[in-house]
Amino acid sequence: MVKVVRLYIEGDKKEKGKGSFISLRQGFNQFFGKWAEKEKLNLKFDNNILGSRGDAVNIFLKIGAFHPNDLILLLIDSEREKDKNKSAKAFLQEDFPNSDFGNVKESQCHFMVQAMESWFMADKEKLAACFDAKFSEKALPQHKEIEKIPKTEVLEKLKKATKDTRNGKGEYGKGTDSGKILGEIRPDKVIDAAPHCKKLFTDIKEAIK
Repeated sequence: MVKVVRLYIEGDKKEKGKGSFISLRQGFNQFFGKWAEKEKLNLKFDNNILGSRGDAVNIFLKIGAFHPNDLILLLIDSEREKDKNKSAKAFLQEDFPNSDFGNVKESQCHFMVQAMESWFMADKEKLAACFDAKFSEKALPQHKEIEKIPKTEVLEKLKKATKDTRNGKGEYGKGTDSGKILGEIRPDKVIDAAPHCKKLFTDIKEAIK
């Protein structure tokens, strides 16, 4: 039975060994850990933050053979709305036509649609709690189908919602805020609002049976 889930994740690693890199990894650890605890699953998540989408894909394709007893998964931003009639693997092959996905299973390919920040839109209460009283929830996208909101709109409105926080010095920043927010939002909220996040957790549960 699988005991370790190794996720190869797109994420900024410019400050490797420093604040943003550590914070983002901790955020994913908390997010997945809360889900596993609620599901009463004895799992260890090894979350690897690997930089760009291309870097994450390349390392994911190379590393799988070294951990045959673990569950190896790729998790990257989709960057756009994902066609529900197109498989995850086909979507990847379209974006990375020169990469060999021949040995990759469909259940190993996963997306944050359209970006990690889209998940934040599923739990605005916890998102707001990560900032001070100047946070403007009204500035956020109000569309309930969060995976349909363009990535550019999510980022733009997230910055607007936070522009007056921290005494007017801060608007949302990936390196400074993303890990903290990810660690605070509730997985069940994201699962309910984001079908591709739900698929990720469904595939994990199927794989560990």
